[in-house]
Amino acid sequence: MKVNLSPEVTLLLMACSVELPAEKRDKITQFINQQSIDWNRLYVLAERHRLKPFLFRSLRQIVTVSEPFIAALKQDCQLTATDNLLKIHQYHTVAALLSEYGIEHMPLKGIYLAEHVYPDSSLRISGDIDLLVRPKDVFATIDLLQRHQYHLSEKQDLQWRQGEERILSDLFEVSLFKPFFNNSQFDIDLHWQIMGFNQHYALFDLAYVQLQPAFEAERKIVLLATHHGVNNIWQQIYYINDLYFTLVKADVNWSWLLQELSRCGFREVFLAGLYWCQQIWNLPLPPTVQELIASARIRSLAEAYAKNWETDKPREFSHLVLKQLTLLLTAQTSLGNQVKTCTTFFTSRVFRYSLFRLGKRLIYVPKELGFITIFIRAVQSLFRFLPGRR
Repeated sequence: MKVNLSPEVTLLLMACSVELPAEKRDKITQFINQQSIDWNRLYVLAERHRLKPFLFRSLRQIVTVSEPFIAALKQDCQLTATDNLLKIHQYHTVAALLSEYGIEHMPLKGIYLAEHVYPDSSLRISGDIDLLVRPKDVFATIDLLQRHQYHLSEKQDLQWRQGEERILSDLFEVSLFKPFFNNSQFDIDLHWQIMGFNQHYALFDLAYVQLQPAFEAERKIVLLATHHGVNNIWQQIYYINDLYFTLVKADVNWSWLLQELSRCGFREVFLAGLYWCQQIWNLPLPPTVQELIASARIRSLAEAYAKNWETDKPREFSHLVLKQLTLLLTAQTSLGNQVKTCTTFFTSRVFRYSLFRLGKRLIYVPKELGFITIFIRAVQSLFRFLPGRR
């Protein structure tokens, strides 16, 4: 299978560069001159893939690109840089608060990667502040954040009122927000377990990361591949960039990492992301790993993931769940993992809590009664596949 990427997506991939050498600048200039670029679509896709900072750094050196386009990117990048600094400052404020109260935590994804992994924090557009805490500290953390102007949403508040045992049984994270200025706010996603594919397939927690200090970096890479590759099907190009900068920064024990990913059934998904790290960034790899990603199977899988880059918006809800299933099944190399993928997919659809809105009221249905609501949720999922709902 050969993936045919549009000129806009191809240009975004070419623009992924920290410093633009003359050779690459000439290559991009030649590409723009030879291709019919839809500049409006390029702008939309740069937003969708969180690549505006990279695109601006590359295209500002190309004289044939229109000044208004560059000016719009520049303004967006200035806002991004300011937003990142505010979020990093807010994270440090929250981290100091948690440490003051003896709550152990670990930052995840955006803010952590922007500050500690990327060469310039402004290159990584961040959304929520993601924190991982121990299950025993969940309620103390939520209570502490609520006493410092953070709030739960209506749905999360309803779940919160079900009690500690129910929260830890049904959920793996909660979201809190703190009003900041005008309509802006700081958002925190508080995790105590990271789900891999679904709650019956794999769960990771802070204890998992800290189990072997010598392999902490590798375990964090497992979490990154789980979130970006398994759960979110590498569907945004910045996920690949996250993986690249993380790998470049770490002294990776490749043998241990691949063995751990194989144990989880996520090795092929990771290798597909690794394939694009090399295609986009020319990531140097050990010969044994290079041989793995050079295989026709991994190349075909990587191209299947890349097909998702062309949509104007990331897949979500039922569309994402279906893609998670089909791509993870394709990635499995053993019958046992194929069976596990299918069985956990169906059990996780049945035995789960549900929230339904009746008029203005939210109704909570515990997961023990999830089989009663499966038909309602099935209809809702099918409804999302209607053309008008895409």
